[in-house]
Amino acid sequence: MLSLILPIHNEEGNLKKNFDLIYKETKKLGNFEIILAEDGSTDNSPTICREKSKMLHVRLMTSNHRLGKGKAIKEAITLAKGNIIGCLDIDMAVPARYLNKAVTLVDNGEVFVTGSRYIKGSDANRSILRLFASLSYNWLIALLFQSKVKDHQCGFKFWSSRFIKTYIKKVKDDHWFFDTELIIMAQRDGIKVREFPISWDEQPQSNVHISDVIYFINAALRLRLRMKND
Repeated sequence: MLSLILPIHNEEGNLKKNFDLIYKETKKLGNFEIILAEDGSTDNSPTICREKSKMLHVRLMTSNHRLGKGKAIKEAITLAKGNIIGCLDIDMAVPARYLNKAVTLVDNGEVFVTGSRYIKGSDANRSILRLFASLSYNWLIALLFQSKVKDHQCGFKFWSSRFIKTYIKKVKDDHWFFDTELIIMAQRDGIKVREFPISWDEQPQSNVHISDVIYFINAALRLRLRMKND
């Protein structure tokens, strides 16, 4: 069974545009549940999520205040019932057609699978600024942690339930650094992180802010210090 988590924060437009397509693609995989991890939205997302949760195999996890993307995903993981747990961004920068590939990889024995925009076979449609920021970030993470993974921030990730339900307790970050920390910690502990190529279509609301850059650098340095002291 697949438990597919959709993180939701102020995603009214994407819910209206993409949810039914994601539901249709997920349904093709057989036994499934979709968990709407609604995270303190201030638009009409909570109302839409409540309506969608009336559909068969759709569950709603909601918060009256912002938890942070990482914490919302962590809490959804603890609620998930499937033996495979995955995460997909509702903007569908990664098309839902890749669900089958990710699930098949975990079914075949991989415990940690992530989409990648920067390995052979991938196709990333990104602005020059976004591409430069992302490649610089991944270079910094590789330098600090000797990571072998090429793309630490792609929101398309799948795990075996047995692995992630236990391992998620080690991840401290509750926000956007969650993905990177999970990958770094897993590699440190000898867990294979399997990347596979995806196509990526950058969404219009995707912007780079100096505050984001500062946050990610600080989070990376804190993790390095923590790992050094462990």
